[in-house]
Amino acid sequence: MNSEQLTVGLFSGLMIVVVGWRTWATARKQGSVRGQTSMLWSFYALYAMGVIVFGGAALEFFFLGRPRRWGLAVAGIGLYIVAQLIRAAAVRTLGRYWSLHIEIRQQQPLVREGPYRYVRHPAYAAFILEHIAVPLAGGAWWSLAAVGLGYIPLLLWRARREEVELVKLLGARYQAFQREVGMLVPRLAALHRSQPAG
Repeated sequence: MNSEQLTVGLFSGLMIVVVGWRTWATARKQGSVRGQTSMLWSFYALYAMGVIVFGGAALEFFFLGRPRRWGLAVAGIGLYIVAQLIRAAAVRTLGRYWSLHIEIRQQQPLVREGPYRYVRHPAYAAFILEHIAVPLAGGAWWSLAAVGLGYIPLLLWRARREEVELVKLLGARYQAFQREVGMLVPRLAALHRSQPAG
């Protein structure tokens, strides 16, 4: 097997996993506690952007005749795996409060365990990494640009809107959380606090 065949195999396998995983994750019922939703349209907009990014990456990879680099494919697959681990930890930590929508519940606790010790929105961080990983794996630079110009700004808008709702519900406790923990990227103070005292 030569380098080109290896790269095609790696990227093709990644795309099969991405489509299967996204279909399953979107369709499955999780027994979440239902709450008041807002910006419902943002779920569909982000989903459409994901289709554009992932579909565009496949089109660029298979039809634009760019050089295929197996190192990029391996890096993209590694980043995709990291994204899924972060996402799984976020979903597991939130448990029945997890939702793909902005969904606020009156009995919702402030969660500061698991990946929420480091960032306020680990699932959103994972979604961004996932959407960077696939175009990276395929050397799909136009699709990667779509992530930066479309997907990330839309996700940030949604995260900020969700935070407005969380401040309304949780008040000063959530505002303190905002000061202490980064939205999508860990702050040094949060990393330092998470280490055991020596």
